Amino acid sequence: VQHIREGHGPALVRLTVPRLCGHSGQDTQKYKTEMQIAAEQARDPLPRLQEFVISEGLMTQEDWAVTADQASHDVSAAVKRARQRPQPDPRDIERHVFSETGSDGQPELQQQGGLWPDGHKFPATTTEPQAESERINMLTAIRRTLDTELTCNPKVVVFGEDVGPKGGVHAATLGLQDKHGKGRVFDTSLSEEGIIGRAVGMAAAGLMPVPEIQFRKYADPAEEQLNDCGTMRWRTANRFAAPMVVRIPGGFFKVGDPWHSQANEVKWLHAVGWQLAMPSNAEDAAGLLRAAMRDNNPTIFFEHRSMLDDAWARRPWPGDDYVVPFGKATTVCEGDRLTVVTWGAMVPRCEKAARALGGDIEVIDLRTLSPWDKESVIESVSRTHRCLIVHEDNITAGFGGEIAAFLTENIFFELDAPPRRLAMPDVPSPHNPQLMEAVVPNNERITAAMQDLLEF
Repeated sequence: VQHIREGHGPALVRLTVPRLCGHSGQDTQKYKTEMQIAAEQARDPLPRLQEFVISEGLMTQEDWAVTADQASHDVSAAVKRARQRPQPDPRDIERHVFSETGSDGQPELQQQGGLWPDGHKFPATTTEPQAESERINMLTAIRRTLDTELTCNPKVVVFGEDVGPKGGVHAATLGLQDKHGKGRVFDTSLSEEGIIGRAVGMAAAGLMPVPEIQFRKYADPAEEQLNDCGTMRWRTANRFAAPMVVRIPGGFFKVGDPWHSQANEVKWLHAVGWQLAMPSNAEDAAGLLRAAMRDNNPTIFFEHRSMLDDAWARRPWPGDDYVVPFGKATTVCEGDRLTVVTWGAMVPRCEKAARALGGDIEVIDLRTLSPWDKESVIESVSRTHRCLIVHEDNITAGFGGEIAAFLTENIFFELDAPPRRLAMPDVPSPHNPQLMEAVVPNNERITAAMQDLLEF
């Protein structure tokens, strides 16, 4: 302490403390000798603290006794209150996974966490794009949306590895620190667990954190923090929540690899409490990102690397107030002979294949996978009676299997052919361009799958 107070810099203090009881209630510590247990009890820091504060005149023996009695009383009272609480109703087990709206049409707000409990007022939004003449790429749309939200909402903070002066490895935050300051756009250490842990604390304190995980695979070290964040509302019966937007670039780009080029979006569909957006173009990216940053739930915002500057994904800027509602798909092209359900970087490939076959093929871009637009898919497949699901993620346990199962369970007798999936085989994304092209669904294989279903 004296070392630090004298200005000599930080100090690392390593404390070795005894474990005074078993690991759990079932741990009787039979693996320790009586001598070991006695030695550990002799090192109990609480009696040593008592001795210190009394010898230094900080407390009297009577003060200590009163404090100890009060602590014991408070703990006993808390235990009593907990035991008197009624058992939870099993009918409510699926409640509060996400933010809910009551029967009066008003949101049932958590007591703490995020912007909504404090009555934060957002600017008006619209679902109708106010398109400008110039087309921009998805990267520019993301940067511009972050900029507008940082400007209109002082509680937004953007941070991650190299997002400050460098502007991020993909330049999504380029110039934002210069405009909004180091307190609102800043670099972090190379610790994904620390990045998300910091974001959870900020969200609980009433901010809107927008952390960036540099590449999809790098989110894995933060998985415990992400899982705990997603279940916070459910675990506390809507007392606490931590809304945030976690931006994660990923997916193939020219070449692949098992780290930077993963999609593996299905993992976030198993992460309870998280919304998941996977835009395919600049307009949807702007609308979904803004909607997520004003939402009362935590969101994974997946930025596909191959679409950030893709010519197909360029769109006019839709306006500073434009939002895309979560759970609302869009129809890329219409048809009545086959429905193709897809998302992310597979959307332009599916559209190209559908148009090359002469139309009559409906292509649906889900845009968000949690929630996903079941109604639009059901309506389309009920008309076309055939469905092809195309995604970049591995085929086994991919989200395409969930969609196929949903259709089979709900409109089995409307189907003229089994729902079919086209996805990557169960291998990592290869680095070699030729190998990557061999596993990622391409126009040739998508077209062949469409023809097979049309001829079934």
